[in-house]
Amino acid sequence: MNRIYSSLLPFLLVSLFFSLVSCTEDITLNTYDSDPVMVIYGTVTDQPIHQEIKLSKSTGYFDQNHNTKISGATVTITTGSGAVYDLQEDASQPGVYKTIDVLTGVPGESYHLKVQIDFNGDGVPETYEADATMPAKVALDSLTVVNEALVGYSFYSFNLYAQEPQGENYYLCQYQINDTLYSKLSQYTLLNDVTIENQYINGLSCNYLPDAAERHKYKDNTDYDIMVFVTEGDKIKLSFSNISKGYYNFVQQCQENKDGENPFFGGPFSNITTNISGGGVGYFTAFAIDEKEAIATK
Repeated sequence: MNRIYSSLLPFLLVSLFFSLVSCTEDITLNTYDSDPVMVIYGTVTDQPIHQEIKLSKSTGYFDQNHNTKISGATVTITTGSGAVYDLQEDASQPGVYKTIDVLTGVPGESYHLKVQIDFNGDGVPETYEADATMPAKVALDSLTVVNEALVGYSFYSFNLYAQEPQGENYYLCQYQINDTLYSKLSQYTLLNDVTIENQYINGLSCNYLPDAAERHKYKDNTDYDIMVFVTEGDKIKLSFSNISKGYYNFVQQCQENKDGENPFFGGPFSNITTNISGGGVGYFTAFAIDEKEAIATK
């Protein structure tokens, strides 16, 4: 067992235990009388795509309805080199704005988001802005997905191999199983380099998902309906991104506050990181993506 894996195993076991039991601690949140606010969430990646920005109006923390999508906004992204990309609302997805032209982000480049909309209906458009700089890309050498036994259960471990660069770095992992992409904030895995600074990442596990052969063991779990299982032979695609500390904090706080509903959630926003100015909440970020695939094996 490599040194990195050994140092993280106690933490992983504790995290795993708490993911299998329900929390009963009472938490008091003053969210019932909060006024709706503009929610802005979007990314610029290094993929050659029509980049997306999503706009909505917040709902109450315990409201079961999805946030109201915001239409009719003027949205632009301006690069640090001066190129301006206009976005238009997707006709089939209210509240989703896409760059009209393909925008391929570049590591080291900065991006400025500007959203204008008469949010409060007083006849005067409000302006919301945010800035993001794309961190350097960190490449994966390989990925393995192997079966392991932990605390009486069988799991598939997603193991990373890569050179960790110098400096303070934060990472985001997203995964796809066969043809299904798991894109909720609650399904993101966050890593930092506290224990791996400038070292070779030699099989660091970024995720443990239960073996589908043991589904019966989880039937009484309160989260059973949303649990993700892996079957031997599944094709796993992992996206690995070097992200900003601010976005790392944002995702972590969303997961802690409301299980990371994707990506629009009700309050409380007062204690969640945001880089949106003008009274809006949410986050605008930029990151490069490296992908690797592996077959789940026993």
